[in-house]
Amino acid sequence: MAKYRSTSNHLVWNTVLGCLLILPIGISTSYILEETFFKILAALISLIIIGLLINDMRVNTFSVLFKNEGLYVEYRFIPKSLYILYTDIFELKYISVINSPSLNKIQFKDGEKKRVLNFKSIEYDKYISFVKWIKSKNENIKLTVEPSDNYMNHRLQEVYGFPYRKI
Repeated sequence: MAKYRSTSNHLVWNTVLGCLLILPIGISTSYILEETFFKILAALISLIIIGLLINDMRVNTFSVLFKNEGLYVEYRFIPKSLYILYTDIFELKYISVINSPSLNKIQFKDGEKKRVLNFKSIEYDKYISFVKWIKSKNENIKLTVEPSDNYMNHRLQEVYGFPYRKI
């Protein structure tokens, strides 16, 4: 049974918005141009960009289930899944951006490679309990918050102590 869960489904909406912005630009550019070759080229370039956006979204959309044994990552649009042990995780980053959902970034070892997963953050009110829970699984996980003046950084420092700055 999953203790916590999250997704990267926000990428679907970002891709839809990106396509809705690129498509009118490609259509209007092809109407403005006079030569047929350049009209076709403008339409092809916009379609290629849209295709790349859709492919990126398809490869990077997944659900994350935090189970007692490890993380289970199930990709939504491709037949792929990934299982990550908590001992392989070495950094958990909380990223807060104005007018966007907060994100978590987990860096982990996959064999000899370092890999990264970006997904929507665990709920704001439950984040501290989530951090305590994941730190109980692996105490060596480095916790960071971006931007550093975010209130979540203060909440984490209340739990894990205030680091001293060297002058």
